[in-house]
Amino acid sequence: MVFDSFAGVSITAAVAGCIALAALWITGGLERRLNGRDAARAGQEPRRAVMILDGDAVVDMSAAAREILNLAPGRVGDRGALIRLLSVRFPDIGSLLNGVASREQIHIFSRDRSEIATATRHDRRIRLTLTPAEDPDDMIRIDRPTMAAIQDELTTLRTTTDKIPVLVWRQDQTGDILWSNRAYLDTCAARAPDWLPGTWPIPRLFDVPDAALRPDRNGSAAPRVSLGDPDDPDRTWFHLSVSELDNRDRLIAAMDVNSVVEAENSLRSVVQSLSKTFADLPIGLAVFTRDRRLTLFNPALVDLTTIAPEKLMTRPSIFGFFDELRTLQMMPEPKNYASWRDQITDLEASASDGNYEETWHLPFGRTFRVTGRPQIGGALALLFEDISTEIGTTRRLRGELETSQSVIDAFTDAVAVFSRTGVLITSNKAYDALWSRNSREGLDDLDISQAVAGWAKATAPTPMWHRVETYVTTPDRRDPWGADARLEDGRGLSCMCRQIAGGATMVTFAVQTAGDTHLRPAPTGPNNTGEARRAGARF
Repeated sequence: MVFDSFAGVSITAAVAGCIALAALWITGGLERRLNGRDAARAGQEPRRAVMILDGDAVVDMSAAAREILNLAPGRVGDRGALIRLLSVRFPDIGSLLNGVASREQIHIFSRDRSEIATATRHDRRIRLTLTPAEDPDDMIRIDRPTMAAIQDELTTLRTTTDKIPVLVWRQDQTGDILWSNRAYLDTCAARAPDWLPGTWPIPRLFDVPDAALRPDRNGSAAPRVSLGDPDDPDRTWFHLSVSELDNRDRLIAAMDVNSVVEAENSLRSVVQSLSKTFADLPIGLAVFTRDRRLTLFNPALVDLTTIAPEKLMTRPSIFGFFDELRTLQMMPEPKNYASWRDQITDLEASASDGNYEETWHLPFGRTFRVTGRPQIGGALALLFEDISTEIGTTRRLRGELETSQSVIDAFTDAVAVFSRTGVLITSNKAYDALWSRNSREGLDDLDISQAVAGWAKATAPTPMWHRVETYVTTPDRRDPWGADARLEDGRGLSCMCRQIAGGATMVTFAVQTAGDTHLRPAPTGPNNTGEARRAGARF
């Protein structure tokens, strides 16, 4: 029962009123209603929800008001909690309660204009009355089972939202929080030390401009914001999803995306490291996506191909890229331009299989090695390497080798050079003619043992060949050594062994001509003069 605190302050009148009310209650003839009407008219007029506030505290309420306040998730004991509960239906309820003057009466409509909120004030006390605006005959009455079902559904929805690990809240156009779930309140308790849990207003955690919270065409926006000090690398990042309701309030959900941000930062770091590595590479790199659009290139590609960077930044197709190379004469001119596109298609197919590698001989003496490598997701990478210096060095070495070979081929004596391990490195024409073999084919397959075996078959028996093999395979034999032998046809043969650079051994053979009457003398030296002469005398 609500006692009207706005009655007269006269003690006599108050006592008389109390006695009258007590008599009516005892007799049971009347039941005072919040609007002052008796019980006989209760069937025709709706019950009013009346709440009495003394300062910021809710000190009394009617039964109808208690049914409304029971819908709140927590106890409604102060003005802030009451405003939070009623602001969903009465957006201006806060202005109403804060703006009513003493002995003044103010009315406001609900959002759907189905109810009227009336506030009257006397000193510190405010009487708030909620009255349906419709005709009583048009009211929809709800029985107790239906109300119980509604309350069960409300409890289910409230439990569901409180168990969601995502911050969800509702705010009006001014940014005031009208409702939030448990995750938001828990975050407020952890992040807003000045806020006392369970009090009103609920703090606004995310200071996001209103323009960033405007939904896009699909009805949701997706700004990313963080909680914590902007200079703190451990601050928590959230992804906001915004939906605008019919009354232009916004329902916002904030999902923790710290793991996504960390993955992006890690990826960015990897990309930066790779970009720096690619920038320092002397090899030109061009990466094409699955649809064969240029997506990545390094400065070396610009330097090698002379294609303007702004053209590469337009992400040309692979055909456009090679057309630009052809225009700049940075690739061989196709013999048949009509089949140019077919050649590029074949190149792309070969590179996708990882089998493409060509050497491009360009004008002005430049040479490129172009390699194609498949990448993850169907991408394609082309590497351009300037091997002009390498090709020039190879050609120069090849020329020097050919010159050296021509020189030893001009010798009349047979010459064979063996490596430190006894493998035949080179020989001249006179050697092949003497021993009837083509040693220039498969030099690596002929070693000193095989060579000595062949020499022994073509000469009279002699222990000299074993000494030659020992000389070739023994390291650090600096003194020359030589001996004589006789071929099967009776001609004399002088053999000379000398160590040359790299530990290799050069073996020369001088054959006695028809006019010679004696074999050539063996070389003299401190260690082998007498031995060489004795060996020659034995033959």
